[in-house]
Amino acid sequence: MDDINRSRLQLIFSMLLFGTIGTLARYINMPSSIICLGRAFFGVITILILLGARKEKPDAEAIRRNFWWLLLSSALMCCNWICQFEAYKYTTIATATLCYYMQPVFYILAGAVVLREKLTTKKVACVAVSFCGMILVSGVLQIGFHISELKGAVFGVTGGFFYAMVVLINKYMKDISPVNTTIMQLALVSVIMLPYSAATGAFREVNVTLIGVICLLILGVLHTGIGYIIYFDAVNKLPAQTVGILSYIDPVEAVMLSAFLLKEPVNIYTVIGAVMILGAAAVSELTGDRKTA
Repeated sequence: MDDINRSRLQLIFSMLLFGTIGTLARYINMPSSIICLGRAFFGVITILILLGARKEKPDAEAIRRNFWWLLLSSALMCCNWICQFEAYKYTTIATATLCYYMQPVFYILAGAVVLREKLTTKKVACVAVSFCGMILVSGVLQIGFHISELKGAVFGVTGGFFYAMVVLINKYMKDISPVNTTIMQLALVSVIMLPYSAATGAFREVNVTLIGVICLLILGVLHTGIGYIIYFDAVNKLPAQTVGILSYIDPVEAVMLSAFLLKEPVNIYTVIGAVMILGAAAVSELTGDRKTA
């Protein structure tokens, strides 16, 4: 098997992992801040162990040079993860994931404002279609402003916004590898979430169960530590368009697991909204300049 095919399989595997995060979170009965803390802590420990096994070590100079950008992106990642896991608590995995997947829309808008990127007619259309899809997915038109469903949708959209901001901030970092960026971001997320969880009383609300602890370990070690290493190894060897296309395995799998494994309700409006959100995201990401692609 050549390197390209191997990398493609690695990316597919990592996307399949990421697509199960919402389902896994269903079995972790802990506050979102504790889930974020555990995920980041076990993730960074796993990555450091894997790098040690490969006789590699973090690039201290690159980390020092980009420290303030790393700190800002880590704070935004804390907000991103908390909103993501809060969304799972209030609505279905399908709704939370699809609303969260509006992140490309926010990146388009942020790129226009911050990076002065041209906001083309196509991009404006993608933003509008994705927004309409989010309204359909949220269930507002079918059941009205049901407080729990609406909270879940808002948390999902907000999580997508913070994720887009993390991606945007990462563009300002210079001469640092994705793995080094991830190590520091996870370490800083752990450092930030520990006092935050203590201050908000999250530790008193932890419901420790065997299945919950096991799922949190899986989330940190497999989905974050091992998953990120596999993901970045693949991304560094594949064309950007291949990465973009295969990334849609994540939300599609999440919606399928929500419907068929968790038996959560998925109606025709959810399906139409999903097509609109994912279709708009695909068009915005995958039909850019041909030379760049």
